Amino acid sequence: MFRALADCNNFYASCERALDPSLVGVPIVVLSNNDGCVVARSAESKALGIPMGAPYFQVRRLCEAHGIRVFSSNFSVYGEFSERVMSVLTEHARDIEAYSIDEAFLGFPDMPDADARALGLRIREDVLRRTGIPVSLGMGATKVLCKLANERAKSDKASGGVIVVPSDAAGREAFLRGLPVGSVWGVGPGLAARMRAHAILTAADLATADASLVRRFAGVVGERLALELRGVACHEIVEEASQRKSVMVTRSFGRPVSDSSELEEAVAAHAARAAEKLRQEGLMASAVIVLLRTDKHRPEAPQHRVDESEPLEPPTDDARAVCSAASRALARSRRDGVQYKKAGVLLLGLLPSASAQMTLPGLTPGADPGRERLMKAVDALNARLGRDAVRLASTGFERKWKAKSEMRSEAAKEAEGEAPTAPAKAPKPRIRFHE
Repeated sequence: MFRALADCNNFYASCERALDPSLVGVPIVVLSNNDGCVVARSAESKALGIPMGAPYFQVRRLCEAHGIRVFSSNFSVYGEFSERVMSVLTEHARDIEAYSIDEAFLGFPDMPDADARALGLRIREDVLRRTGIPVSLGMGATKVLCKLANERAKSDKASGGVIVVPSDAAGREAFLRGLPVGSVWGVGPGLAARMRAHAILTAADLATADASLVRRFAGVVGERLALELRGVACHEIVEEASQRKSVMVTRSFGRPVSDSSELEEAVAAHAARAAEKLRQEGLMASAVIVLLRTDKHRPEAPQHRVDESEPLEPPTDDARAVCSAASRALARSRRDGVQYKKAGVLLLGLLPSASAQMTLPGLTPGADPGRERLMKAVDALNARLGRDAVRLASTGFERKWKAKSEMRSEAAKEAEGEAPTAPAKAPKPRIRFHE
């Protein structure tokens, strides 16, 4: 099998540009929830020295001085763009593994290097034309080689955004020769130091090193990395993601919150969102944990940490049941007068809805035979009208506790809930928000 890694370039910034083409060529920064830290930068912002992860207050003056456009994140819109990109990629590949919100591994039948490059250029052009998102492709015999090629494709303008690792041993070794061993996917600082101690300085050195030697000081992981660099695939394309073990929804407040009704609204909103995620993946939860955090950066203020659990019996994906359980856990655990900075819910004990154990009528308190029909109707309406168009009253309406989002673009606001979703056959990625 021939493989490729398709990676969206500066994904969140590219989404903003796809929504507003006048931003092309303009330096862009996207902030995290609550407008806290930099989570994405356009190439222009990177060149101006904006560091990834920097608190916004530290780089605000630099952004203003250079005319950098700053946007609050809009993850629901970015998720829609991700689905559209994955849908296009699915049409070109035999196999696809959605690795993150902006990356996917693709599988193809074996082909000559020239044909692979031509295919990569076609894929790149098609994704850009149909979604407005630029992607880079690294192509080769293994995932590790694809990752290395993709990193080079991003920085090498002459490549046209596509680089193929040569399939012959000599060409592959020439490609790896100039790459430090620390740049290999999966080699962290500690492992890189151990490799350098054994005179393995470049990716080519690791590829040609004695396998038994590598295994002695780097274990099976190191040995597999060496094999992947030689063109021997140790990591296959995984189309079906393993069932997740938990669902978590947490958000920081836009301001400290101590009012009990606001806390109840926030926890209910997070619980309803977590239940929606359960239904999207065909799962039910057996327990809910309510999370509350105070601001650790204000040691002079009272500190309180909450991790209060409540069982869900029987297991459910019903937002009403999850919100009720979360409300009970919150009532037991919150403290009056304490100002909380963050709230969330964690759902545990997940199992497929199809395998949930049935209970006898009358033995389950509050059993509702219309639950599934109701939740399906709510999901269908929200899919058509936009998220939270139909919601539980307990989740609130004004939501004064919501995180700051003062710089969200008008285009992103208008697009929220309106971007067309991917066809049902396209994989829905387990979202990991990173650049």
